[in-house]
Amino acid sequence: MGSLTSPKLPTINFSVEDLKPGSASWLSTAKQVRFALEEYGSFVAQYEQISAKLLNNMFGQAKDLFEVPKENKVKNVGEEPYRGHMGPNPGMPLYESLCIDNVTSPQETQKFKNLMWPEGKSNFCETTDSFGQLLSNLERTVEQLLFESYGIGKQYESVGSSNGHLLRFIRYTVPEDKDATVRFPSHTDINFTTIVVQHDVAGLEVRTKEGDWINVECKPSQVQFVFMAGDGLQVWSNDRVKACHHRVKHCGNKTRYSIGLFTFNNGIVQVPEELVDESHPLLYNPFDSRAFIRKYAATPELKKEPSPIKAFAGVKA
Repeated sequence: MGSLTSPKLPTINFSVEDLKPGSASWLSTAKQVRFALEEYGSFVAQYEQISAKLLNNMFGQAKDLFEVPKENKVKNVGEEPYRGHMGPNPGMPLYESLCIDNVTSPQETQKFKNLMWPEGKSNFCETTDSFGQLLSNLERTVEQLLFESYGIGKQYESVGSSNGHLLRFIRYTVPEDKDATVRFPSHTDINFTTIVVQHDVAGLEVRTKEGDWINVECKPSQVQFVFMAGDGLQVWSNDRVKACHHRVKHCGNKTRYSIGLFTFNNGIVQVPEELVDESHPLLYNPFDSRAFIRKYAATPELKKEPSPIKAFAGVKA
């Protein structure tokens, strides 16, 4: 379905000096965020608050992490599904990832480091804490701007206060079979929003409304972050913003490292009444996002649905 075309994702600059609520640049950026998310479900963020040096240090730590013995990696487990070590497995032999839940809490980074490197690891916590904090600041800013663009900026706090951030380190190894191109099949994320950071090997592709695929380029000279709507944001926006379909393709013969910041809402997600009108009838019942993820993890039939979130929380006609 669709072909690889030359359209590009919109790029939005979050490094503007006076990006403060109420300023002219705040209002114009809010419009850009809404347009990009409604049209593409994603965009590229320019965010110079994270320096090239911090990014390089972060990916250096990521490479070291995957060299840790397997018996240490498997200790990375979470109380909720998808919040621990994943892969490689027969379904995804090239994929492996590890994560720090609640990455904005320095104690969690410290706990993770102690599991992976019981003998210690210099600069891991400082680098990761700084990176996680800055990236979660970007996520919060984007959502504040989006809420503002719908005229309900004051409601952000109630949603944002129940959001938690999970930082995932991801490695895709080079396939032995050179014809194996898709490393991670097309999907939407079941959380609220995601920020993907590619480093020196591209591979991320996002699908347009028309079914074409956009290859998100990756330039080592530029620090770029791809912001994507997940299922939770689709519900909150009453389908004004659709969750971004994306996949990872194999590129060249290098191991690909990426880092994702996954925002999970730990409360009840519901459509604000301001986003329901004659042309936008209510499409979703309020739902507990943790319950949805647990059900999704435990129910093969739900995973096969064209839209698992609609099957779970959609208003039945």
